[in-house]
Amino acid sequence: MLLKDEFLKALRSGQDHKALLDLVHRYQAQGMAARDSYSVLQEIWQELGFADTEEGGPLRDELEFVMERVWFQGSGAR
Repeated sequence: MLLKDEFLKALRSGQDHKALLDLVHRYQAQGMAARDSYSVLQEIWQELGFADTEEGGPLRDELEFVMERVWFQGSGAR
């Protein structure tokens, strides 16, 4: 299964940011670069329409938390 599909399934099923971040880290441990995983998350964010609204909610909160962590991981910040 691809990261995008697996992440969306987990996000929609109500997984918290810890489980979602663990999922991303699993893909990274298999060789996916942090930048590539961030691109997948950004694509999900855009497809869910979050780029077009300021409205939040649990899905957006969990996704953006993971995106922030992956962004800083990919930039070398710890």
